[in-house]
Amino acid sequence: MHRYLSSPARLPGIADAPISSAIRIGERVFLSGANALQKDGSIAGLGDPTAQTNAVLDRFAEALSAAGGSLASLTKLTTCVVDRGYRSEVYAVIARRLPNVRAVSTGLVVAGLPLPEMIVQIDAEAAIPTAAPRHTRPYTFDNWHGQGFPWQGSMVLATDNEFFVRGQTGASLDHTGVNAKGRGHADAEAQADLAMTNLATILSEAGAALEGICKITVFIGDRAYRPAVYPMIGKHLGNVRPVSTGIITTGFARPDILFELDVVVMRKQGDAPHRRLRSYHSSAARYGLEGQQLDCEFCMAVVAGDRVILRGQTGVGLDEKFYGAGDAKAQAEQAMRNVETLLEEAGARMADVVKATVYVTDRAFLADVNKAVLRRLGNASPAFTSVIVKGLASPELLMEVDIVAIKDSRR
Repeated sequence: MHRYLSSPARLPGIADAPISSAIRIGERVFLSGANALQKDGSIAGLGDPTAQTNAVLDRFAEALSAAGGSLASLTKLTTCVVDRGYRSEVYAVIARRLPNVRAVSTGLVVAGLPLPEMIVQIDAEAAIPTAAPRHTRPYTFDNWHGQGFPWQGSMVLATDNEFFVRGQTGASLDHTGVNAKGRGHADAEAQADLAMTNLATILSEAGAALEGICKITVFIGDRAYRPAVYPMIGKHLGNVRPVSTGIITTGFARPDILFELDVVVMRKQGDAPHRRLRSYHSSAARYGLEGQQLDCEFCMAVVAGDRVILRGQTGVGLDEKFYGAGDAKAQAEQAMRNVETLLEEAGARMADVVKATVYVTDRAFLADVNKAVLRRLGNASPAFTSVIVKGLASPELLMEVDIVAIKDSRR
């Protein structure tokens, strides 16, 4: 049964938004992205990255306490800052507030957050398993890659049901840095090759495999690198066929990183493999108005036990036609029509949605897109995150929404 743990929530432009700060289902806790927006609509710590990061972690602490956990329950942090220069102060607070947690992490520089005054936003994952989590390749640094803050982490954090994986880049596993330091096609390809090789290595060490990957989220610093990065991902994944989301972001932890790969890896339920619905070859799909020769095998929905994970949905319909040119709201409405159809095919409903993540390419689109997504979700009251990004798979795409649902066992 779903356990909804809500606190008064606000989204810019939407008073009393129907979202939950945390939803706990079994061991897993789905969290809304946290920033410095307060319940009265003010921003804590204006101009102060330290104060804003403390406000973020205070929100997580409150939400996790309601769910029966604490900050020590955090398993993955996706930390978004609007300028790389804020990283040292932001991560110093996280290191101080999360001693010995060793959550895996992904660090992004994004085009913007829901309000211009926001410096940092964290989208976190959490679990409260029956056994202590297992860490693969834990590490401790007094000064993380010379960036001025200490850091403890691990490459994989495994719980009873899931493997949480650090974002993989073109950096070597021995922490010596990125090998392909140029900014050309060949450098992006080399970084993707190493990232996928590293991913296979650490999953094997953790007791998992590439076959367990349900979703990939590919963050790329420039759309021009897509034809270099994706075929290399496809080469390594073969016929695994995960769902995917592709984001163009402003930057990463270091300037020489050209892309970062996030994955969702679930344990199999018994001997049954994950179900992968509506398989397709990426070179035959449309991204906006045109196709792209990316040479990957993907699918539209993965069913792993009772969890349903969808491909990032846009204004491209399931009929491969593009709807809502120049209109972010219309694209969001088409995306949510896709979501409803895909959930039904997977045996779920809109009411089963536990997490929605919205990406838009301009803050001006954010309120309309959030409203369109939440309106179609009705009374689901999901955990919710929204962020402004540099771009999506094609220039015509103005928004994308990621959806996770948990099928109601009572059905």
